[in-house]
Amino acid sequence: MIRILMIIAASLTSLNAAAESIESMLQELSIIQKNTALYQAALEDGKERATLCVRCHGDDGNSKRDYIPNLASQNATYLFTQFEHFADGTRKDYVMSKLANGLSKDDRIAIALYFAQMEVKPREQPVQAGAAGEAIYNSVCFVCHGKEGHGSQQYPRIAGQPYEYLLTTLMKFHNNDPERQNSPMMGVIKNMNEQQLKDVAAYVANMP
Repeated sequence: MIRILMIIAASLTSLNAAAESIESMLQELSIIQKNTALYQAALEDGKERATLCVRCHGDDGNSKRDYIPNLASQNATYLFTQFEHFADGTRKDYVMSKLANGLSKDDRIAIALYFAQMEVKPREQPVQAGAAGEAIYNSVCFVCHGKEGHGSQQYPRIAGQPYEYLLTTLMKFHNNDPERQNSPMMGVIKNMNEQQLKDVAAYVANMP
């Protein structure tokens, strides 16, 4: 019993240390954002490191494939946090998991800052926005993602994301994808049907 308790305590200590580490890195990111010289240097580094990302996410953070999300104009804190989630296994993706583990902390901060200051470019979406999607967004989604869909440090910018990516992601939440179990989205959309998800995805995709 004592051995089991020691293992549990060690695991909790490790988890707390990891959380503190992420928090300290986010504080460092914030300091860089507020210092002009550090920020400009980070953007230069980010531009160089971003060559690893542009094949999928585009030179300016606007994705080249409709099933891949834009990184442009995403909140830097959110982007960096997702990097950490891929690195620690909270999120899993064959490419992103390997990439996140192969980059240093400074690289991940620089890339997050670089893409965050890019602008989202309007793209032709396969489905137009409608009143049904707007009603759903304004009754449910705006609470976390904001009235304009630009998100926050905790929640992603979703406005202008590719329709295919949005719908695929919503369906994963709806179908209880094991890798999405910790997301509050599971509860938010559990009572929606597929047509409602299509409607709100179309509305969000066409948001500026």
